[in-house]
Amino acid sequence: MTSQRVQAGVILTVAVLVSTPVITTASQLDGPPRSSDRPELDDPAEVEAWLDETMADQLEEHRIPGAAVVVVSDGEFVVSKGYGYADLDAREPVAADETIFGVGSTAKLLTWTAVMQGVEAGDLDLDRDVNDYLTDSPVTVPDTYPRPITLEHLGTHTAGYEDAFGGTLVDEPSDLRPLGEVLAENQPTRVRPPGEFVAYSNYGAGLAGHVVAEQYETAFTEYVEKRILDPLEMDNSTYEQPLPARLRPRLASEYTYQNGEYRAQPLQTWGMAPEGGAMRSTATDMGRFMLAYLGEGSHGSERILEPETVREMHRQHFDKAPDAPDVNGMAYGFIEMDRNDERIVGHWGDTASSRSMLALLPERDTGVFVVYNSPGGQTARFDFLQAFVDRYYPDSRAPVVEPPGAAERADRLTGDYRSLTVSETTWHRAFGVLTRTVSVGTTEDGYLTTRQFGGEPRTWIEQRPGIYDAVGGDEQLAFRFDEEGAPTHLFFGNFGPATYERVPWYESLSVYRAILLGGTLAFVSTLALWAGAAVRRRIRETSAPSARERVARALLGVVSLLWLSVAAIFLFATIEIDAEVASPSSLLRVGLALPYLALAGTLGASVFVALAWRDAYWNTPVRIHYTLATVAAVLFTWALYSLRILGL
Repeated sequence: MTSQRVQAGVILTVAVLVSTPVITTASQLDGPPRSSDRPELDDPAEVEAWLDETMADQLEEHRIPGAAVVVVSDGEFVVSKGYGYADLDAREPVAADETIFGVGSTAKLLTWTAVMQGVEAGDLDLDRDVNDYLTDSPVTVPDTYPRPITLEHLGTHTAGYEDAFGGTLVDEPSDLRPLGEVLAENQPTRVRPPGEFVAYSNYGAGLAGHVVAEQYETAFTEYVEKRILDPLEMDNSTYEQPLPARLRPRLASEYTYQNGEYRAQPLQTWGMAPEGGAMRSTATDMGRFMLAYLGEGSHGSERILEPETVREMHRQHFDKAPDAPDVNGMAYGFIEMDRNDERIVGHWGDTASSRSMLALLPERDTGVFVVYNSPGGQTARFDFLQAFVDRYYPDSRAPVVEPPGAAERADRLTGDYRSLTVSETTWHRAFGVLTRTVSVGTTEDGYLTTRQFGGEPRTWIEQRPGIYDAVGGDEQLAFRFDEEGAPTHLFFGNFGPATYERVPWYESLSVYRAILLGGTLAFVSTLALWAGAAVRRRIRETSAPSARERVARALLGVVSLLWLSVAAIFLFATIEIDAEVASPSSLLRVGLALPYLALAGTLGASVFVALAWRDAYWNTPVRIHYTLATVAAVLFTWALYSLRILGL
């Protein structure tokens, strides 16, 4: 979990081996390579040359200082290589076997590995109530619904928790606390029955890791080190915070690109190790982890899982869109990431400014891992996977021809769809609504379009009713309908751990924007008129208004100032959400209290609206403005309540 910021600037020239243009997607090819001349992974020199081209293009296009890539196949490393810089000031190049990166949630795969080791040993059961394993823990999952939460639900992100950021970050390593305490104090609300929908949950992974720790009476990090990292000789991987002295000099700096230059960012300290953010590793260590899974649980002389367990983890456990079998769902812990009709499972992860992705093609005995030290990797990692599959396993399917009546059907799908991975009870909901809403529209030609925060619009062509293929890419979009044929949910084919629910028109982003912008303009104009009225009276020496008129105007002025302050505070908090999650600022605490004062003032102003018209306060234009500003305050109140900035 990290904040999502739109980066802007110019291109960095990076020291890499070659810089010729690179083919990155199937849509840029003059047709896929013929099977007779398709590049093969058994030629490391050819793979390395292709990687050199691809990474040169990616670092330049996405403004990324450094990256590392590992490709494994047939039980061996094909290529492991670093690109660009781990430290721009020191001009320290990235080395795949030396440079330490934060891998983010990709490390959740170690958590699910630990769970399945417990299942193999007979100490854990995927279908048992997790409370049965928490009898001596400060954590207790409430019985909100008749069906309990199980490890199966946690591993498929179907537990039904709201999204929550509490406890995920702290300011300093000295602020770290026992995992059980953090989970108990920051447990999100259960907002839907388990097993119904996929909604990615950091907390769920943290709880699963805690179950392992409780069952084996040890700390989660100690368990993983002894049972996974040590056997696989992942000697450059650790959950320790701060980083051990032996690894610290090799840690890659993380950068954002702002105002035409790269700026180094501070490292985060993660409060729930099983969610993955705390783990740092090298690309080659992650390559060993991939080889263990491709080797049916063993690498070298060590075995971490049995073959049948690996196969069980890689099969589909949850089909999020039953009417669209081609749409990816969830394996156990692994996210389905199929492309070009190839079976792919893996995971991706974020820290504040690094991005990583691990992808396995079990049927091809192949895996790739890529990591970047800048948010530009958000898009680059998925482009990389698509380019890799396009090159070595090209798509041979025929192009989609849009069926008759597609335009009419597309019109019925328009609207906003919001991810279920949002908070329902805290102010974090505002961040989720802004960044995790998909707006669906249509083109003049009848194609479907989608747009998300910080992303470019995408165009889709109907494959069959309710199922769409991306124009110029290997991605699907699927819809679920109710009994009357109205769309209720949206699913991205290549994005397994998410469900998007259609929201009513009054909760659309356009309505929120209109209310917040209109309210801001109304409040600013109220303050201007409030100040201007006093100046005019002095200049013109007019009689003073009645006491009620002064109170009415002053009240609306205070209300306007309060709502503007609340909006400014939470705009800042949303931009700096990582810092506010780690340690809520005094300003945020003030911001959480101010809405109640503003609400009281808004109710009072509503009363004065009626009095103003009954008793003819001011002239008609002023009364109309007062009324409209009060209506704006009422709508502002509703919007901030809907975003849970105002809790009632």
